[in-house]
Amino acid sequence: MSPVKRMFPHLQNYVRMVRKVLVSAASIRQQPHNRFTSDGYEVIPDFLSSAESREIIAFAQSYVRGHSYVIPPQHYCEDEQDGGKCYMHHRAESTDINLGMVQFINVQKLDERYSRLLYSVKTMLEKRTGETLVAQSAVVQLDMPDQQTKRRLHTDGLTVRYKAFLYLSDVQNIDDGPYTVIAHSHRHVARKLLNLFYVRWRSLGWSREKVSRSDQFGDMALFYNEKQTIPILGQAGTLILSNQLIVHQGGYNTNPRWALILHYIPSKFWDGKPFDMYQKDVGSQGYPDQQMLAEA
Repeated sequence: MSPVKRMFPHLQNYVRMVRKVLVSAASIRQQPHNRFTSDGYEVIPDFLSSAESREIIAFAQSYVRGHSYVIPPQHYCEDEQDGGKCYMHHRAESTDINLGMVQFINVQKLDERYSRLLYSVKTMLEKRTGETLVAQSAVVQLDMPDQQTKRRLHTDGLTVRYKAFLYLSDVQNIDDGPYTVIAHSHRHVARKLLNLFYVRWRSLGWSREKVSRSDQFGDMALFYNEKQTIPILGQAGTLILSNQLIVHQGGYNTNPRWALILHYIPSKFWDGKPFDMYQKDVGSQGYPDQQMLAEA
């Protein structure tokens, strides 16, 4: 097969990616003008109290077992039986980036307070964006100290998605690993298309550069650097609304950081499936001791 024929499917895929970027850009341009839609993020202090933040940390800690596993369905709330699963995911078991990250995914299935938080913030985002959103997941995340493996500046995919980051521990300086953004970058189109092509070029082996799993679509290797970023500091209970097409990065923390992360997607882009981020990596790993779960 000629080199041109071998490249053709990859070029087709790139055309599909370009189409997604343009569709998302058009969707963003149609949004009402306000601080959130202009900057791509918004900070809301004191959304939760320190006591409420500590309660969420204690809830997550009661399920931590030092490895990934799936929570048995019998522990789920009755109104959360949508076919999705709740699970604990240790990133070090399956990736080469963000190795200090532990994620407790779909916790709204275990406790109604997380469903209430999901829908409360959903209403806030819908008012700002003028879009109908689907509340996908509540994730309690622990970032252990990590100065080496944090993912570089990136966007979350090619389709408009939103997250709300709720700090559960104080993020007072760079050592605490603040969420970091480049304001207004969710509106950039040409720079992102060039980055997509560059990362695709590297991942296809069209150059001699070594590629790792961290070189993935969404990484912003060109035109952006950390000098342009804004680290978002705040006390426990601070809420950050974020358009995930903004160029962003998790901070290089030397102190542990706890956060509750709420995931949303415009209904027009939703595939109708339950939220399953990293579920394949967790698989069907054995449940911990049932008595320990019952006590949790």
